[in-house]
Amino acid sequence: MGLYKKTLQRIAHFQTHNPYTTILVLLALTVFIIGGIPYVKTVASLEKMMPESMDEIKYFNVLRDNFLGKDMIGIVIDVDMESQNEKRIFSVKDKRLLEYIENLREQLSKEDDVIETFAVTDILKKFNNNHIPDEQTFDSLIKNKEIANLIRNYINDDFSITYIILNTDVGRDDRRLSSLAEAIKKDIRDAGMPPGITIRLTGVPLIQQELSKMIKSSMLNSLWSSILLVFLITFLLYRSLVSSLLPLIVVFISVIWLFGTMGYFNLGISTLAGGVAAIVIGVGIDYSIHLMNRYKYERKQGKKIEEAVEEAVVSTGTALFATAITTLAAFFAFLFGTMPEMGRFGMLMIIGISYSLVFTIIGLPAMLVAEEKLVVFYKNKKHYLKVKNA
Repeated sequence: MGLYKKTLQRIAHFQTHNPYTTILVLLALTVFIIGGIPYVKTVASLEKMMPESMDEIKYFNVLRDNFLGKDMIGIVIDVDMESQNEKRIFSVKDKRLLEYIENLREQLSKEDDVIETFAVTDILKKFNNNHIPDEQTFDSLIKNKEIANLIRNYINDDFSITYIILNTDVGRDDRRLSSLAEAIKKDIRDAGMPPGITIRLTGVPLIQQELSKMIKSSMLNSLWSSILLVFLITFLLYRSLVSSLLPLIVVFISVIWLFGTMGYFNLGISTLAGGVAAIVIGVGIDYSIHLMNRYKYERKQGKKIEEAVEEAVVSTGTALFATAITTLAAFFAFLFGTMPEMGRFGMLMIIGISYSLVFTIIGLPAMLVAEEKLVVFYKNKKHYLKVKNA
């Protein structure tokens, strides 16, 4: 018998004689690895999806760090023509709105990640002795062609839309971006927004934040959908709740370990990598089903639990290793591409499939043994109570 078969036999032998110890150790390690899940990041920045060695990316980062140093966020303020509020704003020229814009701009300028702010009030205050003008004074100011041209850079022709521009430097840091976005929304609420206006946010950083949310949402939807579909298929196959859950537990633990590893080692989730969990479940469930089928077959042949487990692990485990190695080799090829996105996807698939294989060999056999022992214990107890009450 080859060395790897002897190793598999020893692994199976240990699990058959120490099923509960094996399960408890795996649970303890899983609890530890769960601690990394909160640190999983999303990769929504286009720059992180492109090779940093690209001249275009390299020179852009140099320009931004040394000259530009900013990513723009736009706060668009619209006069709501459909508002029924009697005190609503009818025009951008309304002093209440201009005061709100100035208050908001001042609050935004205090945020740590805001480099500078621009709004129409900068111009109005410059040409009105550093004061916010009322509507009549506003009309007088725009009679000056120079002032009117400057103001028109911030206000549309019918005075129904204006905006505030923020320059930031958070485009490459998703956590800072998320924090800044929430701070902006809070400042918008706290600045004393007058009735009859609507506010919209836009800009590359905010688009990246929405993309980050979509990645997380898509990842979770695909994860739970795959779990549900796999459970339904295995239940139809085995007609047993326990037999359907055992292989699913194995792949679910594999996904938990995958996410925990991503958090501890700073491996982010991106658009392509967002579907890794569902793929790991789809690939990993095959390993568990093959081993469990072989175990059930050996049991039907009259073999003892220990013998059935060892036979299933040694014979099926050998085939599973061969299958897994070829699969891992295919995903290993992704690491040699120039796109970081492809390399990230390949790395996560390698980790996830490896975990699925390991937990199928070390974990599932212990669960199968524990299941049978618990069933026997329950049947014996039921029989004892029946005899006792007779």
